[in-house]
Amino acid sequence: MDDSDLRERLEQRLMSHGVYVTDLATDDATLRIEYETASSGEGVPHREVGRVLNRLLALQDEGWDPIDVRADVSSIEEDPRGAWRADAEWLAAHARGDLSDVDLSQRVIDTIEEA
Repeated sequence: MDDSDLRERLEQRLMSHGVYVTDLATDDATLRIEYETASSGEGVPHREVGRVLNRLLALQDEGWDPIDVRADVSSIEEDPRGAWRADAEWLAAHARGDLSDVDLSQRVIDTIEEA
């Protein structure tokens, strides 16, 4: 699955949740996603992190091989809100059933760096 296909599949599922992918690229075995959030407030909305993560997990069933994920989040006004990451090892462990949904979510939430 190439970057443009991956971006389209993410965008289709996330826009209805107020998550707008503005950039997506793979380099050095890392998927870098930039997205804007329509959520009010400050910081990185945890619910949206879950939505992006769940969509990536679903894409594994469609042929996406998990790699490290790095996400930068901004507001619709393009003000930085923060960043988060999900390591390929965690995604693979989840796919094997070695890491629960709750444990995966907690690991990712723990990586959030507020802007």
